[in-house]
Amino acid sequence: MPRKKASNSWIWVIFLILLTLIGGTIFLVKYSKWIKRELSDYTRKTPPWTETLKFEQVFNHFQNGILGVDISQYQGKIDFKKLSLQIKNHPIQFLVFRATMGDDGLDRRFKENWEASKNLPVVRGVYHYYRPNENSTRQAENFIQTVKLESGDLIPVLDIEKHSTIQSRERLRQGIKNWLNLVEAHYAVKPMIYTGDRFFWEVLHNQGFDEYPIWVANYNRVLEPETKNWVIWQFSEKGSIEGIGERIDLNILRGGRFQFHKLKMP
Repeated sequence: MPRKKASNSWIWVIFLILLTLIGGTIFLVKYSKWIKRELSDYTRKTPPWTETLKFEQVFNHFQNGILGVDISQYQGKIDFKKLSLQIKNHPIQFLVFRATMGDDGLDRRFKENWEASKNLPVVRGVYHYYRPNENSTRQAENFIQTVKLESGDLIPVLDIEKHSTIQSRERLRQGIKNWLNLVEAHYAVKPMIYTGDRFFWEVLHNQGFDEYPIWVANYNRVLEPETKNWVIWQFSEKGSIEGIGERIDLNILRGGRFQFHKLKMP
C-alpha cells in the first residue's frame, strides 16, 4: 500500500512563529525608541540653574530695569576704594543700607557705610528692620533719631518679614501702620515696604498697605514675583562684587527713570 505524502503544515507554523517573533522584535525596538524620545524632556539631565542665568533672565524680561544692592553689617567691612559698581553690563545705581533694628538696635556698620558712600555715583537709601514683638513707636523713634535723609536719597524703607509670637496678626498690622505713619510725618514722604512674597499676601495685602511702594523678595526661578504691584524686586541673595567679601542681595527696580525718580526724597 503506498505511503501518504508528508504534510508541510508544520513548516508554515514554524515560519509564522518566526515571522511573529521578528515582527514583535522590530515593534518593540521602535516602540522603545518612541518612548525614550517622548520621555526625553523628563529624563534628560537638567542644566544647573545658576545665579548668572537668573540675572540674565531678570534683566532680559525687564530691559529698562535698574540694578541696586542692599547692605547690612553681615557684608562685613567694605573696601569702598575697590568697590565695583557694575555687574556684567549693568551699573549699580542704588545702594540701600540697614540702619536700625527694633526699638534700640543699630547696625554696627551703618554710620561707617553711610559716610563712606556719600561721594559714590549712586542713589543711597536706608531701611529699618522691624521686630514684630517690640513697640512700634519706639522702633520709629530709633530710626528717626539715627537716619538723616536729604533730597535725592531714596525714601525710607521698612523691612517687615516676620510674624509676631506675642500678638495677633491684626495687632501686628496696627504696629506696622503706626511705624509708617510716624516716619511719614517726620520725613514728609510715604515710606516703602520691603517684605517677602508670602508675607505680603498673608499679612499686608488688602489691609491698607498696597498703597505703599512695595519692595518684594522672591529668589525662586520665576519671571516676576506673585506680588504684582512691586516696584523693586529682590531676586537674588547670592550676588558678588569686588570690594565686598560676602554675598549680597541683588535688586531690580522696574519702571525706568520715571519710577526711580518717584522713589527719591524731594
